[in-house]
Amino acid sequence: MRISTSQIYQQGVDTMQRQQQSLQETELQIATGLRIMKPSDDPSGAVKVLNLTSNIDAINQFSRNVSVAQASLGLEESVVTNISTNLQRIRELVVQGNNSTNPTGAKQSIAQEIGQRLDELVAMANTRDAAGEHIFAGYKVGSPPFVKENGVITYKGDDGQRKIQIGEGSQVSIRDSGRELFLNIPAGDGNIQLAPAANNNGTAVIGEFGLTGNFVPDSYTISFTNVIDSSSADFTIRDGLNNVVTTGVYREGNSIFVAGAQFTLSGMPAAGDSFVLEPSQDRSVFETIQGLADALSVPANNGPEQAEFHNAMALGLADLDQALDKVLGVRAGIGARLNNIETIETMNQDFKLHLETALSDTQDLDFAEAIARFNLQLTSLQAAQQAFVKTSNLSLFQYL
Repeated sequence: MRISTSQIYQQGVDTMQRQQQSLQETELQIATGLRIMKPSDDPSGAVKVLNLTSNIDAINQFSRNVSVAQASLGLEESVVTNISTNLQRIRELVVQGNNSTNPTGAKQSIAQEIGQRLDELVAMANTRDAAGEHIFAGYKVGSPPFVKENGVITYKGDDGQRKIQIGEGSQVSIRDSGRELFLNIPAGDGNIQLAPAANNNGTAVIGEFGLTGNFVPDSYTISFTNVIDSSSADFTIRDGLNNVVTTGVYREGNSIFVAGAQFTLSGMPAAGDSFVLEPSQDRSVFETIQGLADALSVPANNGPEQAEFHNAMALGLADLDQALDKVLGVRAGIGARLNNIETIETMNQDFKLHLETALSDTQDLDFAEAIARFNLQLTSLQAAQQAFVKTSNLSLFQYL
């Protein structure tokens, strides 16, 4: 078999190129620390690497979302704390003002401070975050959610509650609707509410009230029909259809019971006075505070006027306590969500560590094996080069 000179040269060059390519690939592996440089190096391993990398990228995005959620909830918690402090101060002012010995000027000064506190509360309700979005506006974050129109503070936001994904199948609410925090406040004790008629002429003032059993929801009117003496009077209780539920004799300090509820009065009602007991209805905290400020601004010069004033203070305090409970409930909910975020983030990082370990096992290079292989390939390349030199000199002309 004849072997031409060109064949000798071509085979030698091909061998050296293959050896050099293998050597370069090993050099690149050592430089990057990766075993799989392209899918053909390990097809099944390359697919596994893609899946693991995708999962790690998703967890990294969850971690970024966690940071966003923590910042948003941290801001809301700070604002809610300030709201609670504001309401506590208003409550102190109401208790201070609810004293018959206070002169009219002192009560009006208290009313002015309550009005200022109300303005502060509205400003806090319109708080914006670093992105300029109103945090209590639901989805309508571009404009203030609470606007004063004709002396009444109205809500312009919606009930949307923005959520963000912080884990596989785990979402967390990062804001609360202003309607839920400021408007949906149950009046009275949260179950029932009690209010005097606007035209009462007696000195009866509402005391404690609440449920005693299974309350039958309805609107009950307690009417005082006849004053017996200075400490007792006849009363009739009618339901929402004007049917008589019961009758009885009121004695100052004694409880009046109706349909699973009870209340007490101090002072004496006049004939024709009435009170309405019914299930709690939602009332805006702004309306409650404005009503307290208005009541403190009006002079109370006689017994009926003082009774009207003290009733307004007592009912306003009850509504204010409900608002405080709602704020504390929202604050507790924020804390629970922050704790949940921390728990899920810990789980995410644990899972990420597991994925990174699997990724390392799949694609990372065994440096000891790679260096040994590199040395072997380098030796093979040098041998191929020496062999090419020898074979390229095989010619009869060398011996002439």
